[in-house]
Amino acid sequence: MNAEWQQKLISFGLEQTDSGLSYPASPGATDVFCTLDAEVILEVTGEGAEPFLQAQFSNDVVAMDIPGSQLNTWSSPKGRVITLFRLTRIADGYLIRMPRVLSEPVLKRLKMYASMFRVKIDQRAVMVEVNVDQRDDLITVGLSGDSVEPSMQNAGIVLPQEVDATVALPKTFSADGWITKVRGTVARYEMTANANTLATLWGHCEEHFQLAAESEWRLQNIDAGLPSVTEATTEAFVLQMMNLNFINGVSFKKGCFPGQEVVARMQYLGKLKRQMFRLSYDGENLPVAGDEIFKAGSASAAGKVVDAVSTGDNTSRMLAVIAIDATTEPLYLDKEASMPVKLLELPYELTATD
Repeated sequence: MNAEWQQKLISFGLEQTDSGLSYPASPGATDVFCTLDAEVILEVTGEGAEPFLQAQFSNDVVAMDIPGSQLNTWSSPKGRVITLFRLTRIADGYLIRMPRVLSEPVLKRLKMYASMFRVKIDQRAVMVEVNVDQRDDLITVGLSGDSVEPSMQNAGIVLPQEVDATVALPKTFSADGWITKVRGTVARYEMTANANTLATLWGHCEEHFQLAAESEWRLQNIDAGLPSVTEATTEAFVLQMMNLNFINGVSFKKGCFPGQEVVARMQYLGKLKRQMFRLSYDGENLPVAGDEIFKAGSASAAGKVVDAVSTGDNTSRMLAVIAIDATTEPLYLDKEASMPVKLLELPYELTATD
């Protein structure tokens, strides 16, 4: 965690323990202010940034507004998602907000490809400058609930109205910052800025919001049907398996990107056999990302957990990619069929938007 931001959180009332900051328990809370400290921000700048990212990522980078935001993936040539992230376009480049645990290898690979990147100008292949670096000064927080709009109005901020839309903080703030509306069963926004700016925002929120651990934001993501990729699931799924074709995470019109042939073939020629579902589990030994899901009497896994979060009292909710034909039968977290899971509804229709 950014050291300056950590000290500000302590000044807000959080206690420092040996294992990190101690947040009050808040499973299921809605009006929350969550620090997303398991994520890191990479910045891509340079005259070749747009064509470089357009050639690498699954969504249509060229179509983004300034400022603008979109879910995006970077896949292997086999079409398996290496990482899933939010890409934000700002005035002088792009911000990639992604899991910290995957950032080092992704940053290394992006820099390698960027150093070799060429585009055609007047029929000549030439090197174009593309810079990829980590932004340690930028932090992202999540705000959700009915109190977001009046609190931000009090701060002089006009919120974006559509999912994935982004607005810049007004010039009354001393540093750059951006706010994006994200999917949710309640009003949800993600804000990226430096520690001082976010501390100022907290001053407009503290009477109405509870400081909450990142797990609370992950739980809201699960309920919103928003997938994630971790060390345990990197290169485990093709993007359609995580429903990204239903939530604006891919463009099938933009042209080539790594794994595009596999993704397009699955979309237009093949039959999708695995899909992401929302589930609940009651019992001890709470699941984690990468755990397998089974049908009764089968030694072969029918699916894999994408993410899972405790909701208290030995219960949890999760997202999992599961064989579609297996979802008509009882499912379990173990081969012995002693840990049953229950299918829940997703908050969106499984109808593609592109």
